[in-house]
Amino acid sequence: MLARFIEKFPQVSLSLFSGNSSEVEKALQEHRIDLALVEGNTRQPNLKYTPFLQDELVAIVHTHSKWMDYDEITLDELKEVPLVLRERGSGTLDVLITALHKHNIKLSDLTIRMHLGSTESIKLFLENSECMGILSIRSINKELYSGKFKVLDIKDLVMFREFDFVQLQGQDTGLPALFMQFANHYKEKL
Repeated sequence: MLARFIEKFPQVSLSLFSGNSSEVEKALQEHRIDLALVEGNTRQPNLKYTPFLQDELVAIVHTHSKWMDYDEITLDELKEVPLVLRERGSGTLDVLITALHKHNIKLSDLTIRMHLGSTESIKLFLENSECMGILSIRSINKELYSGKFKVLDIKDLVMFREFDFVQLQGQDTGLPALFMQFANHYKEKL
């Protein structure tokens, strides 16, 4: 999407700051960035959240994993599966925690092998591991198509989230507004 935006507006110069939801919200509050895209359930009172895109988190395993033979696991089985998850402060982890809480399950009830700081690092880890990861379905389209990963359903566990654009309250004009308008038009292709 960023490449398309720059093609359409070549006079624009952009910088990309990548971090978890907490980090980018802090960068906004410190005026280091003008616009953020975050996922998760947290809300800061001095920030304006504008819904952008719905997403689903799914459990995935590498096709060489012993879990490849499963199509679905139960919540009790989930507690026994070795997991690699996003780090604390990540919106992805927050969504998982919220979904588990609805079933009276805590993170400490799970078999977590590692927390990693990005989706890509989790995918690389899973390529050489028997672990299961929890990631956005949108982040693994290419790997699902190529047959590298498989999605496992977790019975009764629903993990939907919304990506929101975030700005400081009262700052909704200029380049950030232009980008949000462009992104809302472009998201149909995502």
